[in-house]
Amino acid sequence: MAHYPEEKINSSFINQIRNYAIFATDPKGKVISWNQGAEKLKGYQSTEIIGQYYAVLFPDEYQQAGLPEQELKLALEQGVFEAEDWRKRKDGSLFWASIMLTPIFDEKGKHLGFTKITGDISKQKALQDKLAERQEDALELKNTELQKINFDLDNFIYSASHDLRSPITNIEALMVLLRADLEEVGCLNNETEEIITRVISSVDRVKQTISDLTDISRVQKNYCDDPGPELLDIKEIYEDIIVNLADPIKQKICSLQTDFQVHQLKFNRKNFRSILYNLISNAVKYQAPDRNCNITISTSLQEPYVLLQIIDNGLGISQHHQQQLYTMFKRFHDHVEGSGIGLYMVKRIIDNAGGKIEVKSAEGEGTTFNVYFKADL
Repeated sequence: MAHYPEEKINSSFINQIRNYAIFATDPKGKVISWNQGAEKLKGYQSTEIIGQYYAVLFPDEYQQAGLPEQELKLALEQGVFEAEDWRKRKDGSLFWASIMLTPIFDEKGKHLGFTKITGDISKQKALQDKLAERQEDALELKNTELQKINFDLDNFIYSASHDLRSPITNIEALMVLLRADLEEVGCLNNETEEIITRVISSVDRVKQTISDLTDISRVQKNYCDDPGPELLDIKEIYEDIIVNLADPIKQKICSLQTDFQVHQLKFNRKNFRSILYNLISNAVKYQAPDRNCNITISTSLQEPYVLLQIIDNGLGISQHHQQQLYTMFKRFHDHVEGSGIGLYMVKRIIDNAGGKIEVKSAEGEGTTFNVYFKADL
């Protein structure tokens, strides 16, 4: 039986692989071996490429950016460099390749050079791109459908709330007239008074719901007199809110502290005021009955955001309820007035503006709201 050296067998084996380009370089990246697969894939004969710096196999812009040198460096540092990227043939055409570059050492640890295996995965990439395009088209169609549904729903909410205003106002006026007429003829007893009071109270709740629905519709469809952002003075808006909340704050005996490290914010004035008003008024309303009410309002720059933080030591929110915190008309305490619409509105405004809102709370300890506005100062 003929005996063939192992090195010759390995060399013949590698040379006959035709589906992958397999070649070796010296430590500086000059090509020193070139298999048949490399000839087939890259277009260079071995006599043309051996002795050349392997960078000729990269797109021109990659060569100018120094990517071949970075690849050699990373392979040495990491023990292997693997990637999927564009590579260039002799005729200048590009193909999408799988790449594995491995440094080679002798038994004493001396760096001898690199081996590189390159495969053409252009077909796989084309399929992936086509699938991604189909998924994108499907997503775009779905988004278009959802936008239409939202538009129709917003129109319905706006129309329904508008159409309900007149009959509700009429009912309220009729109840007031009925009370006056009954009182005039001496027929207004305690039972009748209670019925009329309950009807008027129910009418007030319906009016508030209609108002809330209108506000939701305006946020959804950006119905604002001046929807564009403007440079706001945060302290000025805060002080205006405190004037409006003066009575509730005094009644609840709340201590408010501020730390405005960021004084200005580019945002829609009406929407910012709504956010700040809702969060401060909630902190006042849901204070703990067994301790003094302390609320801290601060702003700071946490790029790429301006952070508005409201901290209170109130009732707090259970972990279970935090998951439903921004649900429309959801309320967790019945001992104070409210429609459960405020935090839903806050979340919608923040989401529409590309910001985010986070809550940290423990029941019986207090709540912290972190509102992140895109910094554009």
